[in-house]
Amino acid sequence: FHDFYSRWSPIFLYLLPCLLMLKASCADDTEQLCQNNASRPPPQILRNGAFQPIDSSVFQPIIHLPRDHRLETDPLFPQPSIANITGGESIALQYIQHFLPPTLISNVISLCDSRNGWTSSPQSMDGKSTVKATRTSRSCPLIWPQLYLPLLEDPSKATRLAPLREELDLTWRLTQRISSLLKVTEERIEPFQLVRYLPGEFYKEHHDHGGYYGADTEQRTWTLLVFLSDIRSSSESGGGGYTLFKALGEEGDDGKGIAVVPRMGDAVLWKNVNLETGEVLAEAVHEAVPPKDDGDFVKYAMNVWIAKHKIKDNMDVSAYRTY
Repeated sequence: FHDFYSRWSPIFLYLLPCLLMLKASCADDTEQLCQNNASRPPPQILRNGAFQPIDSSVFQPIIHLPRDHRLETDPLFPQPSIANITGGESIALQYIQHFLPPTLISNVISLCDSRNGWTSSPQSMDGKSTVKATRTSRSCPLIWPQLYLPLLEDPSKATRLAPLREELDLTWRLTQRISSLLKVTEERIEPFQLVRYLPGEFYKEHHDHGGYYGADTEQRTWTLLVFLSDIRSSSESGGGGYTLFKALGEEGDDGKGIAVVPRMGDAVLWKNVNLETGEVLAEAVHEAVPPKDDGDFVKYAMNVWIAKHKIKDNMDVSAYRTY
């Protein structure tokens, strides 16, 4: 023991200040994280002209969602939880909090920024993807890992795909996380689409399922909308930036529907069809309300669509359209 101590004690003494500094840094980060969480408004909806926080007691932990430390780099990141939104029962409208951590969100947005990936958002209402006046936002599709990852097994292709490796790894881990959350196979998860709304930009009322428009494409059974930014001032009902479901609500409401307030890292989930009959649910129409023109708030979100069939076997790759 004496030999061991005499040999290693100088190294331990040398490292001790570094370890203490690291501990102090971690403590500072922990305190900052706690302060940030404490200052954020709770998950809330806009209903009957007023903001209503979702009761924290109705949230249930998502225990079947495995922790991926490569996505959740902060060990203090809270466990995701889920709650039903009252008035949204017809489309199984649910709110998920703490789905993605801030660091990951920053990385995803940076991927689109770094390659100038933002383009005018297309809208498909008749099986054809076109830009329409009903949508003024911009979109950035992320690389679809199911299509490209198998190519990495070929050395000649792997070299050319090397610059895309970071995005492929990230999107694949996101795909696996969503697969675990929704208990669907990865083959049914469409390529992720990031969307960006500058002040005044919008997406008028629409439906995510092609059957609503009589088309055979976009057979999306579920939609998961992940919020990648916060509302700047969610205490003001005129702030905009919400996701509005006009057809939802309860008897006695003002008839203006339910609006979900964006909260970075959280998500909202709903079904687009009756899973037993296949009937399209008209109540799933929704609208992206524009952020206020007189502000500088930019809304970021990520569309996640779950297709009825395996995408790779039923896909028009050029238009990212599923059948």
